[in-house]
Amino acid sequence: MGGISPEISVIVAAYNAERSIARCLESILGQSLRDFELIVLNDGSTDATQAVIDRYDDPRLRSVVQQNCGVALTRQRGLEMAQGRFSIFVDADDWIEADMLEGMLRRQEETDADMVICDLVEEFGDRRVRKPQDPGTADPETLQWKLLNELHAGMVNKLIRHSLYRQFGLSFLGGVNCCEDQLLLLRLLSHPLQVAYVEKAYYHYDKSINAASITNRWHARPVGEWLRLLEAMEPYMTSSDHQKAFDTYAARRIYDASYASGKEQADYRLIYFRYRDCLKRSPLPLKQKLVCHLRYAGGGGVIRLLRQIRTQA
Repeated sequence: MGGISPEISVIVAAYNAERSIARCLESILGQSLRDFELIVLNDGSTDATQAVIDRYDDPRLRSVVQQNCGVALTRQRGLEMAQGRFSIFVDADDWIEADMLEGMLRRQEETDADMVICDLVEEFGDRRVRKPQDPGTADPETLQWKLLNELHAGMVNKLIRHSLYRQFGLSFLGGVNCCEDQLLLLRLLSHPLQVAYVEKAYYHYDKSINAASITNRWHARPVGEWLRLLEAMEPYMTSSDHQKAFDTYAARRIYDASYASGKEQADYRLIYFRYRDCLKRSPLPLKQKLVCHLRYAGGGGVIRLLRQIRTQA
């Protein structure tokens, strides 16, 4: 590693990742760019995750074992440990191309960007799907809309100037362990940032492993986490453009949760009644809105929606 402060800090939060962590670490340690540090945080795994991590003897790797506290606080600890000028997250289930760090840093140097975004590939075992992530805009409000409703809103394909977290006093919200990175990105983009894009699919997001995980089943999260997330987003959605983005995001969470089991659905009724005005204002198809109102409010909810539509016509 060149000097005390590396160019890039790569942060990996791992929990029971013994099946995939070796592939992840090897893809990072094999980078063409050598000037980086790798911070791996084992969040109380109960399998052989740490035994796999311990196989790697590399001066750039720092390993931390902690009691389980969830991905949000684990990622926050990684941010606090990071010493690089820039930082990026890699999930323990995933892997990156060998020239990812070099390519994204080169783009940053060309543009002096605060954030560099790259494409990603969704891996399904027997097939793969490339997901272009071109924001197509430098406007923060439009970019917030795209990140919430069109692009991948996670941290894994974004190289970020690390000093911004301290400069703006930003951190992950403890207790929210799903979409916690979306909230942090929204807060970052509430400040004027220079954003650049590199048209390379550097990041591989393994959905064959993640498909059954709790982070990919919206309604499997405790309802309190979703309420905390949505309530924390609201202060950053004050302008009309932001409100439109938030309406759509909240409405989609309500619709996704409408397919939960009976017990979970009863819990998520709280979110429906808290954010049903967002659902009404959102551009969700009428059929999806009707599903939500039927699930959560019964026939009366549908009647009220149809009356509202007729009044606005």
